[in-house]
Amino acid sequence: MISKYLDAFPFMQTYITEDSKTALYLKIEDSATKLHMLNLEESQNFGDGKAICDEDFSKRSFGHYFLDDKSDLLYITSDENNLENYNLYTINIKTGEFKQVTHTSYCGVYGFSEDHSKLVFGDRYKTEDGKFYTKLFIRDMATGEETLLADDADWTYRFSWSGVRFDADMKSVFVGVDKENLRAKSNFIKIDLASKEITKILPEETECNAMFMTARYVSGNDFFYCSNIDGYENIYHFDLESKDTTKLTSYENDLAGIRPRKDNKTIHVALSVQSKDETHFKEIVLNGSEKPSEKTHILKGAHNIGNSEALWLSCSTMDMPLTFTKYEFDGDLKESFTVEAFVGKREELVHNSYRYVEYETFDGHNVPAFLSMPKGEVKAAVITAFYGGTNYYSWLTQLFSELGIAVLSPGVRGSWSYGKEWREHILGDLGGDEILDVHWGAKYLEKELGLKSSQIGVRGGSHGGYSVLRSMTMPEKFKDREGTSYPYGFGICWAGFADLEDFYKTSNIPDWLVNMLGAYEGNEEKYRERSPIHDFDNLDAPLFIAHGENDARVSPTSMQGFLDKLEGSNKDYIIHLMKGLGHGIGNKDDEIAQYTKMVSFLNRVLD
Repeated sequence: MISKYLDAFPFMQTYITEDSKTALYLKIEDSATKLHMLNLEESQNFGDGKAICDEDFSKRSFGHYFLDDKSDLLYITSDENNLENYNLYTINIKTGEFKQVTHTSYCGVYGFSEDHSKLVFGDRYKTEDGKFYTKLFIRDMATGEETLLADDADWTYRFSWSGVRFDADMKSVFVGVDKENLRAKSNFIKIDLASKEITKILPEETECNAMFMTARYVSGNDFFYCSNIDGYENIYHFDLESKDTTKLTSYENDLAGIRPRKDNKTIHVALSVQSKDETHFKEIVLNGSEKPSEKTHILKGAHNIGNSEALWLSCSTMDMPLTFTKYEFDGDLKESFTVEAFVGKREELVHNSYRYVEYETFDGHNVPAFLSMPKGEVKAAVITAFYGGTNYYSWLTQLFSELGIAVLSPGVRGSWSYGKEWREHILGDLGGDEILDVHWGAKYLEKELGLKSSQIGVRGGSHGGYSVLRSMTMPEKFKDREGTSYPYGFGICWAGFADLEDFYKTSNIPDWLVNMLGAYEGNEEKYRERSPIHDFDNLDAPLFIAHGENDARVSPTSMQGFLDKLEGSNKDYIIHLMKGLGHGIGNKDDEIAQYTKMVSFLNRVLD
């Protein structure tokens, strides 16, 4: 059963070049993951692609950036041994040569000029007090000469993760910054490349937690950016001379994707309207601070925008495997051709139906969700404990369907895709009310599907893995409320964390936890109180745990105490530690080993 799906879905991380002639993608093989290339003018079958690089990307991360077609170099972000010591690398798509470009401890800030002659990148470093800072450099790609642009060690606003935009004459660069690295107040800075003078761009009253630049480069005094300050992500114009801000769009749904075109005026936007299971595709033509022209086309299901200069949309829903379709757009979308990112017949890979639902939670709010139903008898259900509420195809959902397991994917408070207000309900309360939303999802399944609590489980990875552990160990009378624990039948935890204090001290993203729970210093008791390791005795249901031994984002040490307690108990559990793996997936052999154990666990629990 597992091999069937792994054989059908060996392709991932597709990048279609700007000229639409080539698709680049990873292909998972038995013991390796290799970069492949397909000539789309000759074939639309990913299986016809050829490996172009000997590097095994099951042993290192792979993040697409862009292809410089003048040099045939594909620029990616990658690491060593899955340890997330990120740097920029190149792969020559003609020769397969793999080469490291930057040599930093962690490169989270980077961007090229439009002609690719200049590169700006950051080198993040850690100080004795455990804080992260970044030095920003500019490199001449022809000579290799590098110059230090800035060091944020003494700044209130600091670099963390950001793209870089040059202005049209390459005299300045623009970079995103984060106030105190708290992920709450973002802004942009302008750096004059000659004088190194640094200017903060936006007024403080416009700062919010989600901002990014939307143009390919900055032209004249027109600075375009996206912000969710009014509740949903919208496009704004800032005049660099007059300092005036103008809101250009008024969307009330979250972005599924956004892509500026080469003319630096046209922007393609995909808006996710989850409640209607629709995507609203828009083509916007910007004209400074004036109201932009806009064309809209409504698509059923979930779609996103590809990397190419031509219009490519990807589509993936709970009952539709991933496809890429090239379109022409003149107010109506006209399909050119479609490339399927899977092997085999769709009907053999889909064993469910799905629908959008809402259920009332403990405090009267309605939680949005998608419910996948197996085509046969419903024997059990599993809830996505976090990173739910969105509609996309997962072969795991189909595997659950074949086992007779329904899947509830709720957008509990704190989830993206449902506006800023719902997202921010979690801030300062990680492991709190969003876990009760999961519990009330289980109660909804009891009524909707006629299941017992022993037939309902929870699953999740990373933050979702923590949510699984927290859901299964949540104390009774949390916040002095009645009914705050739930007797789940089983749990599946991937790359989770049970000790928030250890996570804060060992993770390479401690700022994420501070954003979710508040500062650690002076708040240690809350970190302990929200840590599943300290409520271990409340665990009563079988638990499956998988974790990569090289995970730098969620260190195995943040789970070790919990695992030690499991091994010293008579509780029902399976622990699957994966050698050499970080925070992502491995090769086919790794996947088979992991999911064979998981399916055996589920069969035993459900029997």
